[in-house]
Amino acid sequence: MQVLNNAPAERHFSNRFEADGMTFEMPSPHLFNFNNPYGACKRCEGFGTVIDIDPDLVIPNRQLSVYDYAIACWKGEKMSAWRDALVRSAHHFDFPIHRAITDLSPEQYELLWTGNPYFGGLNNFFAFVESEAHKIQYRVMLSKYRGRTICRDCKGTRLRPDAQYVKIGGKSIGELVTMPIGELRHFFAQLVLPDYDQSVAGRILTEIGNRLEIMSGIGLDYLQLNRLSATLSGGETQRINLTRSLGSNLTNSMYILDEPSVGLHPRDTARLVAVLQQLRNLGNTVIVVEHEEEVMKAADFLLDIGPLAGHLGGEVVFADTPDRLPAAERSLTAQYLTGAKQIALPTQRRKPTAFLTVENANHHNLKNITVRSCYKPYRL
Repeated sequence: MQVLNNAPAERHFSNRFEADGMTFEMPSPHLFNFNNPYGACKRCEGFGTVIDIDPDLVIPNRQLSVYDYAIACWKGEKMSAWRDALVRSAHHFDFPIHRAITDLSPEQYELLWTGNPYFGGLNNFFAFVESEAHKIQYRVMLSKYRGRTICRDCKGTRLRPDAQYVKIGGKSIGELVTMPIGELRHFFAQLVLPDYDQSVAGRILTEIGNRLEIMSGIGLDYLQLNRLSATLSGGETQRINLTRSLGSNLTNSMYILDEPSVGLHPRDTARLVAVLQQLRNLGNTVIVVEHEEEVMKAADFLLDIGPLAGHLGGEVVFADTPDRLPAAERSLTAQYLTGAKQIALPTQRRKPTAFLTVENANHHNLKNITVRSCYKPYRL
């Protein structure tokens, strides 16, 4: 019993993890590990994707607005009643029915799916369709809009939803793994913890900061920690492995890298070279198969195999420090690096007759870009 403002007030206290009618599990390392059955999302079983209603099939053209029938399943004489209900009631909650779907705020887009007292959202619509699945036309409709999509329960984080209630610095682990590494590095650099928490997590925060700094230093600050390895290029994968090696501080080891500059912007090549030299300075041997000029010039020892490609090569035409490469007469690499040989620009360029255009590409590293390229169509 407490007395507040001269009036008695009764408060209940409990040592159990309960709040707002929900019971939570005692936090443990397994709770934050989607590879463990205890921490994995129950709906997607830790995969992050499920066979469900695919938003990209429901809204195939995000440049259209709700008013212009952007929602494919809300077309037709009967189904358009759901779209009309939203159009008629939009003024009650200030929903922009004439704004393109891609320009909606996250809250407005979420409202399309969850609905409100004025209209039933897409979730209610598909719940209705599933309730009518005994009719063939509704089963066909469901199959039309089903596909592998992000799990609705974990939002693709692969963790059970109640793990998202544990937050540090106002962010849950699910929010952190979906942030670009550049932003994530800034978050941990600005993170301030109470004295006791800092003493417990100090060493962990140092390791996190070091690895994020390395990944940012080799041009990976645009990646997110929850990116699937199958979606990474070969160069990105090798650079991530470099981060792990540098973070572990291994010595007296040999690393063999096959063109780690693949997919790397030329401005970041110097940063990659710095990381490779840092790995060497730890006492390791670093062997790199590379054709990037800046990487070759930074090598301690250069080995050139030639003189030509395929069955015309296979001989060691140069094996020495890069500063002695210009004297290698049999090395085509030396002749092109010194300018003795060049690939001349064509004097005449073929005029394109057909073009291939990709509009609003927005997947992985592509952020809503439009490109147009000429191509030569095949004629049968």
